[in-house]
Amino acid sequence: MEAPTKENTLYLPIKQIYFDQIIAGTKKEEYREIKDTTYKKYLANQDGALDYDDELINEEDEMFGDPYAYNSGKYPYCPIEYKYLNLAVGYAKDRDTALVEVTDITFQVLKNNKGQEVIFDFNEEDKPIFTPKGHCAFWEIVYHLGKVMEVKRKGE
Repeated sequence: MEAPTKENTLYLPIKQIYFDQIIAGTKKEEYREIKDTTYKKYLANQDGALDYDDELINEEDEMFGDPYAYNSGKYPYCPIEYKYLNLAVGYAKDRDTALVEVTDITFQVLKNNKGQEVIFDFNEEDKPIFTPKGHCAFWEIVYHLGKVMEVKRKGE
């Protein structure tokens, strides 16, 4: 098994309730929304350009390079292949932390409270218009969790 390094480990702040569920083994996935402000943390890129699956998207596609590309519900960009998550409860200096193995990384379209995929296009004012025939979607990356490698409780 590969040892944890700065390059293969993603640091994520997390709420105590979810941290405890992961440690107990009842929560097997950790989700993060892909946003304009965070996608570089989750998606592989070279020189600022997103790595992509050329069977799903190419440079001629109008959504090429856009992390919100709906692409018929198949995410065309590649994740950074993290092997571990370094989870920390909140932001205090003294807090619970854990190192957890990542067994797989997938993507899914975010859903609204009615269970419908959040798909949209932009109007002339660059505001989203939600439509099932849109070219954009809000995506989340899903880290499938394996073994809890290490746990440190605050105050220990």
